[in-house]
Amino acid sequence: MKTEYECREEGSYDLIVAGGGMAGVCCAIAAARQGLNTLLLEKEGCLGGTACTAGVMQLLGGRWYDPENDRMVRVIGGLFDEITDELIAMGAAVEPDTVDIHHYNPYGWYPRMAAGISCEVDTLKWHLERKCVDAGVHLRFFTTIVGAETKEARVTRLITHDKGGFSSFRAKCFADCTGDGDLAEMTGCPMEKGREEDGAMCPATTIFYVDQVDTARYVAYQNEHESPKLVEIIHELKEAGRWPWDFEIFIAIETPTPGTFMVNTIRQIDVDGTDAASLTRAAMEGRGLAHELLKVMKEYFPGFEKAHLSRIFDHVGIRETRRIAAREPITLENALAGKHYDDCVASTTYNFDLPDPKRPSYDPMMGDAKKPNAVREHVRIEIPYGALLPRNMENLIVAGRCLGAEREVMGACRVMGPCAGMGQAAGLAAGLAVKTGSFAYVSVRQLRELLQESGCIGAVSDEDIIG
Repeated sequence: MKTEYECREEGSYDLIVAGGGMAGVCCAIAAARQGLNTLLLEKEGCLGGTACTAGVMQLLGGRWYDPENDRMVRVIGGLFDEITDELIAMGAAVEPDTVDIHHYNPYGWYPRMAAGISCEVDTLKWHLERKCVDAGVHLRFFTTIVGAETKEARVTRLITHDKGGFSSFRAKCFADCTGDGDLAEMTGCPMEKGREEDGAMCPATTIFYVDQVDTARYVAYQNEHESPKLVEIIHELKEAGRWPWDFEIFIAIETPTPGTFMVNTIRQIDVDGTDAASLTRAAMEGRGLAHELLKVMKEYFPGFEKAHLSRIFDHVGIRETRRIAAREPITLENALAGKHYDDCVASTTYNFDLPDPKRPSYDPMMGDAKKPNAVREHVRIEIPYGALLPRNMENLIVAGRCLGAEREVMGACRVMGPCAGMGQAAGLAAGLAVKTGSFAYVSVRQLRELLQESGCIGAVSDEDIIG
């Protein structure tokens, strides 16, 4: 039996980025545009992360809906706006609508979420690849990081595995953009995971797409009944014994293709996004739920009578797993107070979207007067540079869902817009860290200047208003 394995030396880089979601892509592009020799490692066969592998085609967190003035405001800027503006110009994404519906729903499923940018996920994959290649990023797909070697509080090399065997990659700096904090955990970084009292995490979702939807009929029902999530219909079905699931809301958002909807309704509890056995069960369960739910949709939901199943995504959408123990974690108290950080490198105006682990249609952060919704209260949550820095490693930075924050705050930071902002900040920081040898010794003033030059930071102004 073979017990020793050869490990190919694959070269050395200025920066290695782990994970190719929005955070990883923006990190890699920002670094490469500064001249850093940058490698992005991705275990899947495409970029785009959850947007592309789990079908979450709504790019949230890049716009804020101002209900008082019925307008959209850009809140991320930088690479996020660059990428989405290009997709819109290509006809592969749709600018958010500014329809007057806030009188009965703060989000606006109409059928598009008012502040979300709907995109074609297959075009997004290709476009992100093109952006990376144009910037000079080296891409390696189908590659899983299986180990990290460290010495004196520094990551020295990564061990990966692919169909060809094991490989070794070295770099001056590393960025964990895996969403789950995989690389940070491998380095021994202290991590937090789930609720403090029991470790339970937010429900997961299997996304599926349907086409041949009568959009006009669906919207007309919403307008007439002021019921964008069809709660009344679902309650009637539940009382009649025809709705056997714990989740009790219907979320369906039209893609850029008219009549084709993303169904983001299924809620699966007790799913651990860091455990393969748990993910396997969730994927199998999710496919069955999609078929069962579609039968109910066709029979009872206005506009979906002729709906046809066009796609079930293989990957289960994960909302929560690990978070790093950061040098400067964001607390809920500071987030609610709108605390200003001198080292702010990104921000979010997305709401505290954190469904209860055991009650999938209940969000403890929504509507509670003591814990106001971020969007509803116009709270801008700043993300400090220190929230991206693990306590134990000098040349490692994180960006995305695995940032250092209390879990309620993570709920407002986990979507694509803030992740892109954090990723760009991490990539720009890498350009400074390769010179200092440590992310901890980066000049925050210089970093913020770079971010401001890139259009990533600033208060909302008239110049940022869409239309």
